[in-house]
Amino acid sequence: MSREPAFIKAYPLSAKAATHTPLVFRAGLGTFEGLPWPSLEGIRDFAHFAGIGDGAVRTALSRAKAEGSISVEPDPGGRNRYILAPTSFEMGLAQIHSDRRLEGFLVAVFSFKSEEAEARSALRGLLKDYGFRKLAQNTYIHGRIETEGLRKAIRGLGLDEHFFLFTCPEIDDEDLIKRILALFDIEGRRRELREYLVRLKAFLPDGLCDDELARRLLYVGPVHWERIEASEPPFPAKHLPHDYALAEIHRFYGKKIEEGQNAFLSYYEKVNR
Repeated sequence: MSREPAFIKAYPLSAKAATHTPLVFRAGLGTFEGLPWPSLEGIRDFAHFAGIGDGAVRTALSRAKAEGSISVEPDPGGRNRYILAPTSFEMGLAQIHSDRRLEGFLVAVFSFKSEEAEARSALRGLLKDYGFRKLAQNTYIHGRIETEGLRKAIRGLGLDEHFFLFTCPEIDDEDLIKRILALFDIEGRRRELREYLVRLKAFLPDGLCDDELARRLLYVGPVHWERIEASEPPFPAKHLPHDYALAEIHRFYGKKIEEGQNAFLSYYEKVNR
C-alpha cells in the first residue's frame, strides 16, 4: 500500500525529527528485553520513508552528536548504535498527556541585568523547549506539567537565582482567562485539531499492516508531539471550547499504537539488526 500523501505533505518532518524518531520510540519502550538501540541503517530506512536523503541524515546526526542530544556506542558485535540522551527524552515526557494535567497554571518569571542577554536568551529557549508560552515581558505561562526536569536543567545552566516558578491552582478573573485564551487563539486551535484528526484517520485507516503500518505509526510520532502535545495551549480542560478534538485524537492514536505494536516491533528488529 502506498503512502497517504496528504498527511506527509501537510506535516513534513525535518531531518532532525526524522533521525531522532526511532531513538525516541526506542527510549519510550524502556528496557524492552533484547531490543537494541537504532543502527544507522534503521535510521536511514525511516528517514527515506519521511523523504529525507542520506546527506541530510548525516548532517542531522553529526549536529545531534555535537549538541549532545544523542551519543553513539558500539554493540557487542561492533555495530554502532545511536542512543538518545536522557535529557532529550525528559523534555518530551514533560509535554505529553496534556489532557491529564492538573487544574491550574504554572507562571515562570525571570530577571536579568541588561548585560546578561546571553543567559536570558538561554533561559527563554529552555522554557520554550518545555512548552511555556510568553505571557508578558520576562513572564511565561504553562499548564501544570512535571517540572523536575526543567528545574534540573536550569540548575545545570546556573540560572537558579534568576528564575521563579509559581503555581496558580485557579484563576478566578474571567477577563484574564479570556485574554489568555485570545493570546493563544484557542478557536483557531479548535479548527486545527479537527483538521488534523481528519488527516490522521486517513493516514492510519483500518487494514494497514506490517512495515507500512509501522512506518506510518513512526511518522505520526513526531508530528503528534509537535502539533498536538508541544503546541497545545496550556489550559485546563474546563476552559476549552466545545468540539475540541484533543481527547478524540489521543484515543484514536492510542488505539492505533496498541493495534500496531507487534508490527512495529517486527519492523524495528528487522531494520536495526
